[in-house]
Amino acid sequence: MAIELDANSMRCISLFESLTNTIVKDCVLLEGKVVFIVKKGELGKAIGRKGANINRVRTAFKNKRVLVFEDADSIEGFIKNLFPNIELLNIEIKEKNGKKTAFVFVDSKDRGNAIGRDGEKIKTNREILQRKFSCDLRLNTK
Repeated sequence: MAIELDANSMRCISLFESLTNTIVKDCVLLEGKVVFIVKKGELGKAIGRKGANINRVRTAFKNKRVLVFEDADSIEGFIKNLFPNIELLNIEIKEKNGKKTAFVFVDSKDRGNAIGRDGEKIKTNREILQRKFSCDLRLNTK
């Protein structure tokens, strides 16, 4: 699936790549934040030693929150990257009427962290997964 980038996204990608020396696969501009998807294996490089690269990026995008995720080949792998500090108990991908939905199961103690304040984290992750894989995201607890 081809991802369309507007001129503003292209400028953001160019700046991010020049500051981090990484390859950006996608850039999503959301209200108050910029989300970068970096090439598989380049997340550490994007962050840099002691966070030096990501701190430069955050300074450059001073009015926006900057999020960086690593790309993956599969939906399951990508979902795991969207929830880096949360133990995912199970991921089920179901397709109905040509629409894919990923059901992500987390422990009830991790539910709040997976959703984020005012649901921001889950909304962002849902939008990114929809853009990359045309797949909806549902969070469940066990």
